[in-house]
Amino acid sequence: MKSPIPHDLRGKTISNIIVVCVGIIVYAAVLHIGLLWNIVNRVFSVAMPMFIGFAIAFILLPLVNRIERFFTSLVFRRKPHPKLSRMLSIIITYILVLALLAGFFVMLVPQVISSMKSVVSIVTKSVPRTRQDFQNMVENATILKQLGLKTEQLMSLWDNAADQLTKRLSELSTYSTVLLNNVLSIAGSIGNGVYRVLFNALVGLIASIYMLIDRERFLAQAKKVCYAVMKRPSCETLIHWARRANNIFAGFIIGKIVDSLIIGVICYICMLIFGIEYPLLISVIVGVTNVIPFFGPYIGAVPSILFLLLVNPVSALWFGIFIVILQQIDGNIIGPLILGDHVGLSAFWIMLSITVGGGLFGFAGMVLSVPTFALIYAIVRTVIDRRLKNKGLPEETERYIDAPNTLTEEKNTGK
Repeated sequence: MKSPIPHDLRGKTISNIIVVCVGIIVYAAVLHIGLLWNIVNRVFSVAMPMFIGFAIAFILLPLVNRIERFFTSLVFRRKPHPKLSRMLSIIITYILVLALLAGFFVMLVPQVISSMKSVVSIVTKSVPRTRQDFQNMVENATILKQLGLKTEQLMSLWDNAADQLTKRLSELSTYSTVLLNNVLSIAGSIGNGVYRVLFNALVGLIASIYMLIDRERFLAQAKKVCYAVMKRPSCETLIHWARRANNIFAGFIIGKIVDSLIIGVICYICMLIFGIEYPLLISVIVGVTNVIPFFGPYIGAVPSILFLLLVNPVSALWFGIFIVILQQIDGNIIGPLILGDHVGLSAFWIMLSITVGGGLFGFAGMVLSVPTFALIYAIVRTVIDRRLKNKGLPEETERYIDAPNTLTEEKNTGK
């Protein structure tokens, strides 16, 4: 049967049909965005153990490769045993990492609990329990007198707050049954959440082992599908950018973990030397929040300074000065030395990516937004530079500061 569409219009007709179909799909997705988002969340929730396993394997891969090279080049140099070398390297890696984590928590948890008890005790002693305690605190506070606040005004505020609290407590006693049911519901939700986290962590740990064992085969299968579905030039371009993404993410994430560990250790040692309170607790906070680029140092410094203000305001002042110096050293010396040029973004783009990533995906978004944006930035820059080159225009950004005047002069001079 002869096609009713002329041969010279077939390509344009098919393109129009595809555009219309895509438009209908997008329109339907917008109308049912809530249902679509629930489906996406459900898929991510089910696949979360695999994501965790991939993250574990991705982080441990450099250590596994180094240990495997040691076995291949030294232990099994005369008679290679690739499977045995791989299994031994994976087993040793997991034993080392789990031993380090166990030792870290055994050393950390008791001291953190002790520090938290001390903070709670200080807060409890600082908060007045009775009206007389509050009056004594107000009368002894010289700063309140300097601000011109009268004792009678503050005592009136205390009485109003006490009356409101009494009313709210009486209302809560009326709804004690409902409150008890809500508490039990919250406890059940917490229990389910803990169970889910432990289950995802265990399955992810097992999955990461299989990913590390058969990583070449998984990559080969992905490339096989790519070559089967896409044209060869497109597939090779995709492989190139996948390798580039691996270099960016691996260099940034692993480098940031090492950098944060070094910053935490330096903070702990210096706090011990200067005699600042809660050295281990504060160093852990500083080290963990340092994983977040740009905003991390400030996020970790704020609660640490608040802790110290409860104990010793002078220590809080010295710690604030110390943390500013430490972060300058990290940003200008330690960070660039470890991370190198894996990111290649200015401070503005880093701040923008963290703001957007943190707003959409929370803590994980704040950590992963920088390498993600760095990859997108590299792709866009490559495409733009290639198009400029095809048009005979310069690729350097500095050449466009005075454009179009400079471009016109270059064209007239034949450059």
